[in-house]
Parts: sequence; C-alpha cells; structure tokens
Amino acid sequence: RRENDQEREREKSSGINAEYGGDMNGRGLLVLMVVAACTAQPEMSGLTGALRAAYKESPTGVILLHNIFKQVGKFSCELQEEEDCAAWKAVILLEELTMAGDTCKEEESDLCSAARTLLSNQSITLQPSGGDLLQELFTLGGKVNSDEFENLNNIRNAVVNYVCSKVTNCAELTRFVVLENLLENQLMGEKGPN
Repeated sequence: RRENDQEREREKSSGINAEYGGDMNGRGLLVLMVVAACTAQPEMSGLTGALRAAYKESPTGVILLHNIFKQVGKFSCELQEEEDCAAWKAVILLEELTMAGDTCKEEESDLCSAARTLLSNQSITLQPSGGDLLQELFTLGGKVNSDEFENLNNIRNAVVNYVCSKVTNCAELTRFVVLENLLENQLMGEKGPN
C-alpha cells in the first residue's frame, strides 16, 4: 500500500509531465526519467545542487521562477500569516544564497546577515561557524503552509512549461522542479491531513 501511495504522489508531483504530454521535443520522457530516479527524499544538498545547475543552464528561467515565488511569499506575508511568512522568507533567502553560490561560511554578505536575522527572530540558534545556516533555512522553509502545495506545484509547473517552450535546454530546471514537487508532497505526507 505504501508503495502505491508513493507512486501516486510521484505522479501528482510530476504535473509537468501531463503538461508536456511527452511531445515537447521529448521533455515528457525526461520528466518521467527524473521522477523514476528520484525515489529517495530530496535533501537540501540535492535541491540546492539542482537549483545551481538550473541557474547555470537557464539563469533567466530560474530568476523568472524565483521572482514569481518571491511575490507569492510577499503575498503570504501581507496576509499576516506569520509562521508561513517566516517560512517563505527562508525559502527565498535559501534560493538567493544558492544562486549567488554563498554558503555563509566565508565573508558575511547581506544575504547571510538577513538569513541570520530571520533565524534569530525564530529563536533558532546557529553554530558560530555558520555551517548550519543553509540547513536551518531549509528546515524553516519546510514550514510553508502545506495546504498550498498543490497550487504552488501548479504555478511552478506552468512557469517551467513556459520557460521550456522558449529555450532549447531545460533539463536542469525540470529536474529542480520535480525534486521540489517531490519534497512538498513528502512534507505534506509527514504533516498528515489537516
């Protein structure tokens, strides 16, 4: 039963496969291959690595996706959903640090300072080395309201469909989005029905 549930979740998380219909220069097949390869829980390093690769492949596509979700996070904050707002800020900071290649282990950048302030405001204590900062952002970002994951996946998939229709190669962006969708489905399963 658990394997069937996991398979259904993988199918749901790969909404981009349905959108591609397998006919956009073979990209539908790519999505199926990526989903099949991603049976383990995506961890932070896998997601950040996929985001970095996607950013190298299509910086404007990743920035478009990031900016849309930045606005979604801002909207959530304007609705005064405090816990969800902090989670969104963590997601946005983690993405921005990842795109900048900043691990916050060397010099203190403005992004690192903002991340430390956000985590401190959430009463999250970091080691002096700062090595836990990205992981703590990842953990805090996992607290985004899981009731919204299906809608967020639909937005994300639509943006990727658009980007992939405009560029010749979007394999890494597709891989990142599939991992992100899988993670959200797993988080939703861990939180259980609301």
